[in-house]
Amino acid sequence: MRVIVASALVLTLALTLAACATVNFFPYEGKRNLYEGAGGTKIVVDKIDVWANGTPPRKYSIIGMMVIEIGSDKGDEAWIRSAVASEVKKRGGSAAIQVTNNSSFAGVLHAAPGFYMPTRAQKMQFAIVKYVE
Repeated sequence: MRVIVASALVLTLALTLAACATVNFFPYEGKRNLYEGAGGTKIVVDKIDVWANGTPPRKYSIIGMMVIEIGSDKGDEAWIRSAVASEVKKRGGSAAIQVTNNSSFAGVLHAAPGFYMPTRAQKMQFAIVKYVE
């Protein structure tokens, strides 16, 4: 019984640590910073447009790039969208455009005696933009 309880505690701790995420922001600087997109698919989260495919069909400027690094299986889309919308608001933006979404094998987690789970790491990059009227 103790082995099962200890294994469950270790598994919970390992999954909690593996599920951590970081959000980094990098300001954009450039001579040419006025773009006009062609359209695509978007989801509105907390009044922020999150463009998963394509670009806004209006004029916009880039405020900066945001990189989200997500640990093992933390890829819950609602959580990611909420984190993106929060960062866009924090930076004074109007929308985010998804630029990349890469996942890779991060290792193997020993979850319980005789039970191993693969873990993955996911790195997503978004451009934070401000609409220009």
